[in-house]
Amino acid sequence: MDSITQIVLGAAVGEVLMGKKMGNKAQLIGAIAGTVPDLDVLTSFWIHDEVTKLHIHRGYSHAVFTHVFLAIPMAYITALFFKKKYSFKDLYWVWFWALFTHALLDCCTTYGTQLFLPFSNYLVGFNNVSIIDPLYTLPFMGFLIACLFYRKDDPRRIQLAWLAVWISTAYMLLTCMFKYDAHRHIEIALQEQHLSHEELSTSPTIFNSFLWAGIAADDSLIHVSEYSIFQGDRPIEFATYPRNLSLEKGWESEALSTAKWFSQNKYFIKSESSDTINFFNIKWGRGDFTKQDPKEAFMFYTQLTKVGDEVKFRTIEPTFKDGQISEALGKLWERTFSANK
Repeated sequence: MDSITQIVLGAAVGEVLMGKKMGNKAQLIGAIAGTVPDLDVLTSFWIHDEVTKLHIHRGYSHAVFTHVFLAIPMAYITALFFKKKYSFKDLYWVWFWALFTHALLDCCTTYGTQLFLPFSNYLVGFNNVSIIDPLYTLPFMGFLIACLFYRKDDPRRIQLAWLAVWISTAYMLLTCMFKYDAHRHIEIALQEQHLSHEELSTSPTIFNSFLWAGIAADDSLIHVSEYSIFQGDRPIEFATYPRNLSLEKGWESEALSTAKWFSQNKYFIKSESSDTINFFNIKWGRGDFTKQDPKEAFMFYTQLTKVGDEVKFRTIEPTFKDGQISEALGKLWERTFSANK
């Protein structure tokens, strides 16, 4: 999730566990702890290889094994800072749960989190919430801010804190219901349109939990669609792309294996030139629902280029001109809420 949401979640952990003893300082410690796992992005200042960056982000800093041990020195330092006014045990649990819930929340998104390192680099992704979702963050934040205006021993403070936790949890469960509904409708549409597939995944589009992307694939074709929970009986339309997996021959490399690992088998390939292929990781669905051309529909993709005996990995990102972001948000709004038209 985005950094603000992780700060809010960490603050909630601190408030629930230590708010009655520490007051506002509990939220501060929790917020700091909830930020720590995302400090892995700082490695980009000295690591410029994009393959390595993919393995590092949401890697060891998000692994539960790391959290168990990292919480020990962090709790000890915090105890010293407060001159041992608060017990090491209490502070350890604040640090551990703030770190661990950060990773668990990231597991709910589509990016993928290496929760089980060093034993497995499997990308855990439940795909039930967008990486940025104001409907999750803003109510959560509002209740926690309200807590700050009550004394630490005021019972209304802990009541508000738990209300924030239960509302945010209820929203997470609601996204799972939306996901189930979207998955069911897309599966039925695939069957009705006789589109063969071996696997189907669904994930929320950016900023919301109402519009869902469906990705269905077999070894030859991959189908992409969108389904809004508001679209009623409107038929689900699919954009279909040949996967061109045969193009992988001769490109065996760490760059290709990393791209495939990160895509979680939701990809297709297109030849760009004799020494370049475009690798489309589409596990987030289309960025522009009105486009069919891969470069316009998915916008972010990977380019693999042969330089001698080495395969180079490069991420292609769009350059947004004035007004294009607001236009994209308008398309998102229209596709979500005007789907019956």
